Formats: sequence, C-alpha cells, structure tokens
Amino acid sequence: MILKIFLLFLFIIIIALFVVAIANIFLPAIKSQLLKNTDFVFSPIEKNYIYRVVDNNLPVSENRAVVLSDPNQEKKMRLDYNGIHSCAIIAKFYGSLTENINDCIGYGDCVYACPQQAIEIHNGTAIVTDACCGCGSCILSCPKNLIALFPKNQKSVQYKNNVEKTSIVEIPSKKDFKFWKTWYKILN
Repeated sequence: MILKIFLLFLFIIIIALFVVAIANIFLPAIKSQLLKNTDFVFSPIEKNYIYRVVDNNLPVSENRAVVLSDPNQEKKMRLDYNGIHSCAIIAKFYGSLTENINDCIGYGDCVYACPQQAIEIHNGTAIVTDACCGCGSCILSCPKNLIALFPKNQKSVQYKNNVEKTSIVEIPSKKDFKFWKTWYKILN
C-alpha cells in the first residue's frame, strides 16, 4: 500500500515537472507573438537611450564644432580615477585628470549630446567628424568649455591653452562612413 502511494506521488511529481517544462518552452513563444516589443532585453525607453537615432532633419549651418584640445598631445595624468565616467563629475570635483587643467577630460559627455553622432573619443580627447551639422548641442555639454563653432572651411584654430601658451589645433577631416557604421552595428 505504501509503495503504491509512493509511486502515485512520484508519478504526479513527474507529470507536474513535465507540464512546467512544456509551459516554459511554449509560453515565451506565445508571449512573443502577443507582444509588440520583440526585444526582451531593453524596454522601448532604454532602446531610445542606447540606440540613439541620428536626426537628419537638423538644420545644417556653415559652422562646425571644434574641440579646443590637441588629440595628438601626450597627456600627463595627475590622478587615477575609476569612478563614473562623466566629464561633468570630473570637472566639478577634480578639475582635470591631467596636469594641464585645460585638456579635454575625454569621457564623452559631448558624444552623448551630439544628435548626429559626429563626435568620437581618440587618445582621451573628443574629435568632431565631418558629420557635424553645426547645431551646437555639444557646446553646452562640455564642462570645460572646450568646444566652439568655427567656419567649416577653416583648417586650423589658434587658441590660448594656458596663460602663457598659445596652441594651434588642426581640424581633422575624418570622413564619417555611415553605411559601414550601420553594417558594423548589425554584425555586432
């Protein structure tokens, strides 16, 4: 009698596990057909933040943004920072990570502010590509005020780096291949 009850109990547990396994296999497939959001990792709000959409309707001006910091200059670091990567936080609490307090911090607040995705970080310095439409969105995001608008045909910019030093920044003419960027995003 006890053996029959034990076998019946064991049979019920096996059937219950089988039903749970089948439900876990088929329910996600049924839910994906009912839901409009096919990305289960990110919500639509998170997707807008992560996958920024390039706004092609922005007015194009005769100016372009230039970062007044030399990307080829070797930076002498004065402190090692492992916190949140935000230019605004570094500028507020530390002033700069390098010995020259007028250097670009290079954590990319301007990259996130640019609606055209025209700014990249190279050697810890922001560089504006030819995709810049001159809207000026990046200017307000730089806590060091190192971004300014200059005419597109200007090849170099002279600015005062320190009190006693004047520097010249060559404006890079890096082409922005949006076609290949799209393919790299698809492949990754």
